[in-house]
Amino acid sequence: MFEGFNSSKIGKYFELEARGTNVRTEFRGAVATFLTMAYILAVNPRILGASGGPCDGSLGDRTEEYATCLEEVKRQFIVSTALTSMIGCLIMGLWANMPIALSCGMGMNAYFTYNVVGFHGFGGVTYGAALVATLIEGCVFLILSLTGIRSWLMKWLPEPIRIATPAGIGAFLAHLGLQSAEGIGLVVADIATAVTLGGCSEDKRVYMTPFTESCQADGDARFCAISDSYTCDELGGRMESGTAWIGILGTIIMVILLSYKINSAFTIGILFVTFISWFRGSAVTYFADNAAGNERYEYFKNVVKVESVDKVFAAYDFSEATGWEFFVAMFTLFYVDFLDTSGTLIAIVSSMGLVDEEGEFPKSRAAFSADAIATIVGSLFGLSPLTSYIESAAGVEVGSRTGLTAVFVAFFFFLSIFFAPIIASIPPWATGGSLIIVGSLMARSLKDVKWSDPCHAFTAFVTVIMMPLTYSIAYGLLAGIFSWMCFQITFFILEKTLSISNPTRENKEIVGKESGNEFNDAA
Repeated sequence: MFEGFNSSKIGKYFELEARGTNVRTEFRGAVATFLTMAYILAVNPRILGASGGPCDGSLGDRTEEYATCLEEVKRQFIVSTALTSMIGCLIMGLWANMPIALSCGMGMNAYFTYNVVGFHGFGGVTYGAALVATLIEGCVFLILSLTGIRSWLMKWLPEPIRIATPAGIGAFLAHLGLQSAEGIGLVVADIATAVTLGGCSEDKRVYMTPFTESCQADGDARFCAISDSYTCDELGGRMESGTAWIGILGTIIMVILLSYKINSAFTIGILFVTFISWFRGSAVTYFADNAAGNERYEYFKNVVKVESVDKVFAAYDFSEATGWEFFVAMFTLFYVDFLDTSGTLIAIVSSMGLVDEEGEFPKSRAAFSADAIATIVGSLFGLSPLTSYIESAAGVEVGSRTGLTAVFVAFFFFLSIFFAPIIASIPPWATGGSLIIVGSLMARSLKDVKWSDPCHAFTAFVTVIMMPLTYSIAYGLLAGIFSWMCFQITFFILEKTLSISNPTRENKEIVGKESGNEFNDAA
């Protein structure tokens, strides 16, 4: 059926033959990518909904009208998330011809909600003004991308940071897959050590809350923001959760299938775990017999439902887009978006073998511009910045190489506008394993680190380790850049004042040919 597709006008436009792929492979890659990132349709509305959106009200005035507005806004966020993701994927696929999907950035949506707007609007910037900040940062990003300034700025990234970025993002991705919000729940919060082994059942989870002054006042729980982070310290029950074990089983299945070169490994594993998790009354059901589970099930039974976006569409508030807090929010959203997108795009395209020594790849301006345009469109539909998704690496591992994959993902997002109740019901423990696997595969970039050069090795290691530990790709890049600059400035001063040669320059020809145990050799 598809034998002549590669030589057709569409096949030539997407360069299917030139990149050694075909429509079947691109479709399988799109399915893997979409299923891996489909959780955003459920997670993003919950996070952004916590800001209160355009609803009028406060924690001190939780009227029925306000509560109804919040519920409507959360459901509208599902549609706006799917719609803008579709638009972003289409632009990326048709213009940049890259197999990279876009949606609301995890981390940026949390910063938008909890740091900028505040829980139910208790922050320093209104929801409408925060959308203006998102709009402006998207426009700035677009200008930098179209003019090529973005490329010039990225060329300043030192070699160890460019090498370590894919592995760092892989570690961050695996960290997501190991947690409960987007993963299988093996890593949870700990009162004493920040993180520890979890896997406790839902009835033994104690959720964390920031102990702010407003939360302490009169012990009023209405002022205590409850997070998705929980601990198993208080009630115990580590590794007793059925969902954690079925998530592990799904991960093992995917690894085994990948070992046999079965390209649909991710899809099969995710669908297998999802199907089992949809049965009510079991220990691994996504529709538990409680308030949250019943709410999920009632929404799931709708199957097909399209929500309006009238409350969140063009909800800009330019009158409040002033003041120091607004500009800090705008700048922070920009640099996090800039660094996250740069790191993600370079990491994924590097795994495809399309990045040159200068860190450039075909149609890079179009790829970064597509990301910026998606952010601008997202602000129009009431969302925090959109970004290129590292989960696209799941499709690349299957064999995706062209923008046709992104177009297929756009189609899936289009369908999800109508089938949001179904897509939003894919449990996180079904997709978590794929994130862990992709993360492990991305660690291969570390083979090029010059481990015999302490400066090179330290910079690469800091870049990698800071990404999962700070829950931010941007902070990992900043840590690496800061470390490298400190070393190079010191070397420059010593060279000019004491005529001590720069050790980094002396080691430039070393390409990391260590054999045996790299750790022992480095020591």
